Amino acid sequence: MAVFERCCCCSLRTGCLVFGTLGLVMALVNIGLEIHDFVSYGQFMEELREVFLATCILSTLQSVVSITTYSLLIYGIHQAKYKLILPTLVWNPINVCIDIITIIFGSVLFDIDLHDPFLHIVLITTAVYALVSLLCWLCVFSHWRMVKVQVGAPERMEM
Repeated sequence: MAVFERCCCCSLRTGCLVFGTLGLVMALVNIGLEIHDFVSYGQFMEELREVFLATCILSTLQSVVSITTYSLLIYGIHQAKYKLILPTLVWNPINVCIDIITIIFGSVLFDIDLHDPFLHIVLITTAVYALVSLLCWLCVFSHWRMVKVQVGAPERMEM
């Protein structure tokens, strides 16, 4: 049984396609932004060059994996292949955890004061991002379960 029957105001299939498309577009935009940041700001942060470079590389790798998983999600939804939807179910929680750890690490590294309003805004935005990601994950999970039932896949693998 699926967790959700609908995604917001549309079918699960449509909601997952929108989620996959938006994720794909955001990952492509993020790669462009990282390239821009690397070219533009690489010379200007001399004391934090290694951290800046590591952040650019990590973000670019996340985007490349996201492009792959969202492409598989979109194709898997169109072809009703539950195995192609699975990578998104695995990658999304990992991606959110990496983002949260990066934000916490950045806050500690830059010694941001706990009473700084900027930190509060970043933490609230991160919490909203995590909740929206959870909602999207639940929609994709529900659609994955529905597709598995539709194609007659076994519920559990036999050993």
